[in-house]
Amino acid sequence: MTIAENPNIVYVEDFTGSTAQSKIQAAINFAFQNNKKTVIAANKDYYMTGNVIIKQGVKLQGSYGTRFVIGANVRGFELERDASLWNTRIMVDYKGYTKEAIYLDGKHKYYNTWHNASLNNIVIVNWSGTVSGTGIHLYSGGSGHEISFVNFKDIKIVGFARGLYLKAVKPASGFAYVNANRFDKISLDDCIDNIILEGSETIPNECSGNSFTNLQIQPTPNTKRIMTIQGQINKVDGICWDLDQIQHSDPIFIFKAESNYNYLDMRTIPANRILNSGKSGNRFETL
Repeated sequence: MTIAENPNIVYVEDFTGSTAQSKIQAAINFAFQNNKKTVIAANKDYYMTGNVIIKQGVKLQGSYGTRFVIGANVRGFELERDASLWNTRIMVDYKGYTKEAIYLDGKHKYYNTWHNASLNNIVIVNWSGTVSGTGIHLYSGGSGHEISFVNFKDIKIVGFARGLYLKAVKPASGFAYVNANRFDKISLDDCIDNIILEGSETIPNECSGNSFTNLQIQPTPNTKRIMTIQGQINKVDGICWDLDQIQHSDPIFIFKAESNYNYLDMRTIPANRILNSGKSGNRFETL
């Protein structure tokens, strides 16, 4: 199918480029410049050695058999405000990977509830043979930088040093936020740190009000921690399997010092594997 046959959709295969990522980027840029909104990739592998930026207001969507294979130590996809990534698989094929398969930067200011920014029905696997890199990274580190009200749904993350990594850094002035995001039906498998929330309890670098529902977490002998929280009013609900796979007896769920009013309902984690170094407002349910 060509652009002329369906003027409302852009197809990656209608574009050329010297690399897979330049071909994908050309399709996204065309959609952005011509108000087309949706870009569809084909049922094939795209072997990427550079990153792709999904432009503001554009959704990149895979076909059923689409795989984006990251074959170099590079970031996979960065989403601008109001951008989306749906229905695809991302495979890391680089040993010792240190980058992020998917990255959101608060400089793009995802902060209104009516924006369409979302990630939906995605599988992210590091199949390189080394458990390394980050599956999804949300980062805010400048004045007015914010990632809020973004929906992440039906995502599987396998084989990373950090599965989900939310980080708000104190800016030189003003405030930075990673707040009020929803993570629903997330599965994590064979990650060293499955979920990290790194910031402060409140301003100037706040990591608060994020909701994790219907989590499924599968530890392996590589796993060190299930979750670490700095921030407040974050909610965590789900199931963690096979804790005997973890090769230590230390806490695996940690409320750090700058945390308060967080709630954990993951009853498969016993109380003696939970460390509350934060405020008395932190709550957790155990068997």
